[in-house]
Amino acid sequence: MAVTVSGDGLYNLGGGAVMKIEGFNKTVRALNRAGAETQDMKDLMHSLGSLVVKTARPLTPHKTGRLAGSIRAGRGKTKAVVTAGRKSIPYAGVQHYGWPAHHIKASMFLVKALEVKNEEIVRNLVKGIGEICTKLGLENNIGGLNV
Repeated sequence: MAVTVSGDGLYNLGGGAVMKIEGFNKTVRALNRAGAETQDMKDLMHSLGSLVVKTARPLTPHKTGRLAGSIRAGRGKTKAVVTAGRKSIPYAGVQHYGWPAHHIKASMFLVKALEVKNEEIVRNLVKGIGEICTKLGLENNIGGLNV
């Protein structure tokens, strides 16, 4: 189970909800052509995912804390991915989305965390891309957001 921000600028919020950032895909391609380091983009995406991780952990249903401890951010070049659960914690999806037949209510902890951090994620994304542009010696006129 994961909440992702993909290279095409789409935020997949889960439950069919998606938010799009116009021009993100073109920006990433332009940065790649300009010689942006793959590691710089991976670090940026990981930092965005880490914002969600820190917010999601306290929102996670706690019995033993294993589910909260399994939440982690990936290191994609063009997307931030946050996952919960693993083979030994197969109930992450059930806890997140619920299971009405077993009277388990949906907690939607990853979606809630993404909603809480949404503005900060966008600010950090714009700021991070601007820093990469500056590092490459490109004009940093990204966004018009106050970052």
